[in-house]
Amino acid sequence: MLQGILDPQPGKLVFAIFDGDKKLHQAECVMQPRDASVMPDFVAGELAKCGYVLENITRWTFGAGPGSFTFLRVAAALGAGWAAGNDKIRFRCLSGAPALAGALNPAEGETVGVIYDGRNKELLCFTVKCSGGKLLPAGEELILTATAAEEYFAGNSMRLVTFAKDAPALTALLGDRIAFTVAEADLSVLANSDAPFDNDADKMVYIRPAVAGK
Repeated sequence: MLQGILDPQPGKLVFAIFDGDKKLHQAECVMQPRDASVMPDFVAGELAKCGYVLENITRWTFGAGPGSFTFLRVAAALGAGWAAGNDKIRFRCLSGAPALAGALNPAEGETVGVIYDGRNKELLCFTVKCSGGKLLPAGEELILTATAAEEYFAGNSMRLVTFAKDAPALTALLGDRIAFTVAEADLSVLANSDAPFDNDADKMVYIRPAVAGK
């Protein structure tokens, strides 16, 4: 059974095809503001490269943020449209933060902070914990100034990771006071999630809808 992963990330959309736990294909599309119309053609084109059509994907996982309110909603709505009236197609919405945390290969019990450029001289932090071998949201969604970030991470030691697009803004905000890693999301974390395919398009993560992930 083929599963498609569609993960909105800062400045781009990442698409992958999995057969069980085996990744068959991955590609990305640079996204300009208000340019979501390219998404269906991008997915169709990448499927065609692998000899597939849309109907071959019967399971979809959509990255549910943190990210841009509009970007996340459009991706989820696209999936809802594909599944409409077709009982064979199921989808789910999962936070994409655990996939980026997965790039650090956290140890059992370890908490990782996935950080984003929050604009307005702030960072956004979404915590992820390795529990039972799975990477799961740890329950904290924070908006921090540079000063507040220093205080918070001094008392809550954890490794931090961010996307390449957000790294320059975070470096400008934090200087060398707080270290973080720049990485690519490991989409196998989303593909192998135990979460049900519930066809619920409303499970979005908005720490600050107007800015995260632009």
